[in-house]
Amino acid sequence: MSFVKRLGKSSGFQSTVAFIAASYIKLVHLTGRFTIYGRHVPERFWQDGESFICATWHGQNMMTPPFWHNWRELSILASRSSDGEIIARVMHRFGLSTIRGAGVPKGTEKKAKHKDKGGASALRGMVRALRNDVSVGMTADLPPGPARKAGEGIVALARLSGKPIVPVAVTTRARIVLNNWDRYQINLPFSKGAFVWGDPIYVPGDASGAALEEARRKVEEALNAVTAEADALVGRTCKPPVPHPSGSQA
Repeated sequence: MSFVKRLGKSSGFQSTVAFIAASYIKLVHLTGRFTIYGRHVPERFWQDGESFICATWHGQNMMTPPFWHNWRELSILASRSSDGEIIARVMHRFGLSTIRGAGVPKGTEKKAKHKDKGGASALRGMVRALRNDVSVGMTADLPPGPARKAGEGIVALARLSGKPIVPVAVTTRARIVLNNWDRYQINLPFSKGAFVWGDPIYVPGDASGAALEEARRKVEEALNAVTAEADALVGRTCKPPVPHPSGSQA
């Protein structure tokens, strides 16, 4: 194993990176001039003690943790990789829990068991959390892309749990956008920001085939809409992500 891989797996290194990342997120939140739109959407669920699926796009969720009300539980899906461990430690610093496992690309426990690392157990864990009134946060698109294309996993989760999907987007006017598959945004401090909550999307428990595909498209369109709205509110134009060379979805 190379030195870089050994370093990445080091608990001390992971804790240090998580501390720096969480501190930076808090700095951006405290110094930014954020306006929240659609606040009534989550507040209705919070007031009634009901859980929901908080959906974001990859690369655009850096600033989501500070906007969650910590007296309502939220568990974030994080991979079992070293990067996932760092994300988990960052989330814990914001009082949020995590469910470890890969994403669920095809939307069923049986397929997930064979196609990814921990996908089936992660899906079961998320369903269990939602039924116990713990909201779940996850990205709708999956690495390595294409970005901003919703996978089937998130609508399968909504169907199995009976809980709605709430699309969210947060951004700042001042930001650095990386030239990677998801155009990851590093939000900068002392900037105008916007957090947008979209309307909930429900997936019927008996949905299958065309109905699931329609729900998937609704999630994709809703996430693109809140992303465009957040960008417009801070005076920016939403740019499309870099296409993945294979043009396929994991």
